[in-house]
Amino acid sequence: MGYDVTRFQGDVDEDLICPICSGVLEEPVQAPHCEHAFCNACITQWFSQQQTCPVDRSVVTVAHLRPVPRIMRNMLSKLQIACDNAVFGCSAVVRLDNLMSHLSDCEHNPKRPVTCEQGCGLEMPKDELPNHNCIKHLRSVVQQQQTRIAELEKTSAEHKHQLAEQKRDIQLLKAYMRAIRSVNPNLQNL
Repeated sequence: MGYDVTRFQGDVDEDLICPICSGVLEEPVQAPHCEHAFCNACITQWFSQQQTCPVDRSVVTVAHLRPVPRIMRNMLSKLQIACDNAVFGCSAVVRLDNLMSHLSDCEHNPKRPVTCEQGCGLEMPKDELPNHNCIKHLRSVVQQQQTRIAELEKTSAEHKHQLAEQKRDIQLLKAYMRAIRSVNPNLQNL
């Protein structure tokens, strides 16, 4: 689904608009014969209903689609778009090709990872920080550690039991070998 046209500064060339969603092309692909361009998600959804071009109804399938020409990709990348987090207070306007990079670092991104500074050190999305409870988190960590300790103690007890059985088996084998050697002196080299 394309980008909302109202997020862009200035006019957007109509050739960069998806005829299905009426948004600016996102991950654009092109039908080879008619050369109409669409958002990849839009045309994929369209093809789930019918196998024709939505503009001129010529026969097209997903297999026929190809990337749009480089000049169109360059035109798209140069468009200036407002940050997705404008509703959270971000006033940044960036080139479309820099949008993802900006979003990962945007201070206003509610899903940007932040670290709790109240003692537990948990990393969480920024929008979850106001509801975060260090004690609740640390209890959960302690519970997980106690469960892990119990599992390790059980495994350790099983290993100790196996080791004791193996020691007993070795002692029996040694006693058996001594008995055989005492009966048959020719087996002294065993």
